[in-house]
Amino acid sequence: MTSDVTVATFATRSEADIARARLAADDIASRVVADDEGGLNPGFYRRYGVRVVVADGDVDDALTSLGVERVVVRRPLLDAMFTHAVAGHPAEACGLVLFEGDAPAFVCCLTNVDGSGHRFTIDPSEHFGALRFGERLGWTVGGVFHSHVRTEPVPSEADIRGGADPGWLHFIVGPVEGTRQTVRAFRIVDGEPSEVWVSVVS
Repeated sequence: MTSDVTVATFATRSEADIARARLAADDIASRVVADDEGGLNPGFYRRYGVRVVVADGDVDDALTSLGVERVVVRRPLLDAMFTHAVAGHPAEACGLVLFEGDAPAFVCCLTNVDGSGHRFTIDPSEHFGALRFGERLGWTVGGVFHSHVRTEPVPSEADIRGGADPGWLHFIVGPVEGTRQTVRAFRIVDGEPSEVWVSVVS
């Protein structure tokens, strides 16, 4: 039995329809799912509120067709993010992701000095310690992660304004108080987030 998998998310139905047409040109069946259409503004949604889904057997072809970037993450690294998110509650938890080449290799669970449930700032001394730790192993900081307490794991305005390195991947875990926590990844360049597909391996 096949199931539907979301391969792209958009703010408007027209953007999703363009992606669906692109997939159709490559003979990949898809459909548009609108999760939260605006009441007074039909056709507009909260950020990332309309999805393009395909059958699970078509995911790889669909991602290639749409030019979606992918990152492969080992399950223990995601488990570390989830555990730190719960431990940090009710504040947002945060940390850095060390990379070996293009692959995430280690998660550094660090302190949110803001102690806030709506924003985070990594402790500067811990940030420096993570850099030194990575250097000793030949790893570099390639990403940052944080949790969302009650909202979906998509960049908030505070996240977008945060000004982290545009070359980094931004992993977001959440909602911590929800019934189903997930992790999503984004690049944020010039104030514009674009989603990166997270492939989980054991």
